[in-house]
Amino acid sequence: MFKLKGKTILIISNEPWGDIWYSKHNWAYELSKQNKVFFINSPKGWSFKHLFTNGIKIRNYSDTLRIVDYNNRLPFTRFGVLYLLNEYIVTGSLRKWFEKNKVSKTIFWSFDPYRFSNPKLLNATKSIFFRVDKFLLLSNERRLLKNVDGLVVTAEILLKGTQSKKQLILSHGISEEEFKYTNDVDYPSNYFLYVGNIDYRMDVELVEKLLIAFPNETFLFIGKLVNTDNDFFQNIFYRKQHKNMIIHGVEHFKNLKNYIYHSKACLAPMDVKIDGNEIHHHKSLQYLAMGKPIISPIFNDSVNKDEFILGYTNSDEAISRIRELDSSETKQKVKNRINFAEQFLYSNLISKVEDFLSDK
Repeated sequence: MFKLKGKTILIISNEPWGDIWYSKHNWAYELSKQNKVFFINSPKGWSFKHLFTNGIKIRNYSDTLRIVDYNNRLPFTRFGVLYLLNEYIVTGSLRKWFEKNKVSKTIFWSFDPYRFSNPKLLNATKSIFFRVDKFLLLSNERRLLKNVDGLVVTAEILLKGTQSKKQLILSHGISEEEFKYTNDVDYPSNYFLYVGNIDYRMDVELVEKLLIAFPNETFLFIGKLVNTDNDFFQNIFYRKQHKNMIIHGVEHFKNLKNYIYHSKACLAPMDVKIDGNEIHHHKSLQYLAMGKPIISPIFNDSVNKDEFILGYTNSDEAISRIRELDSSETKQKVKNRINFAEQFLYSNLISKVEDFLSDK
């Protein structure tokens, strides 16, 4: 039986390391508890000087989790011959750095469909591709799928068109650290909370309806604010026409649980008409780990079960779910949500990946 303990793991990320954490950041953090992990950042924009330097820089997040930066050596490396040539040059530089620092027999663990499509160039002994978002299947991703040992997805819909030889459907995960809050926050308790990017993927018309329907409630939005050319969006998030909304900005992922703990309920007001939005909301497990009710459309993953999600199909239903909260909430429902979230602990998911990576 293959064990993910004492190994060296290369996490290939399409999102940089920082305060905002997605699946790849959480997996890197959890795997680093029993392994050495190198989190390989996506490269920044190309400049002429990159022709002459690989730009490899390593910094420690912890003793077992290191962040790797590098430069693309060539421009226009998204597709085609330049992509393949750039990959060969960059992986060669990274491989030399790893060999110099006595790093060998790595596990290639990619979340990026567009970079490093050949794990063997990084001397990987095992390799998987984690597909957590709905991308358009392009040549780089198809090449990656052919070269990895297996494909892991967070919802069945993400298998469509992949034709991978070995597949595993695995939900998003939750750390045992997310079940207890550690400090107070700067706002009075019992607000409605949204955590995530604040951008075009939100159902902004619904957000405005909630703000109008509940003028005496506070709505706290935590996340990166991304400007969107939409009047509703501009009015709400930039002109701040509604006084019962607080835009907090970005908060480090590991501090989000404190804001969740002090909330009355959590929101996932995503516009499911936008392709990819119908799959899942990454913070749902964090909400459930604190026993919080979630007002949300019903997504297509294993986390969003009817008995734990206060689901809606239109604005009127969403408003009704909130109106019913005070009379419908019970201590048993809170406990049930927490118990449900516990089955998605990373320790349980790691066991499933170990079985998946075992030679059979």
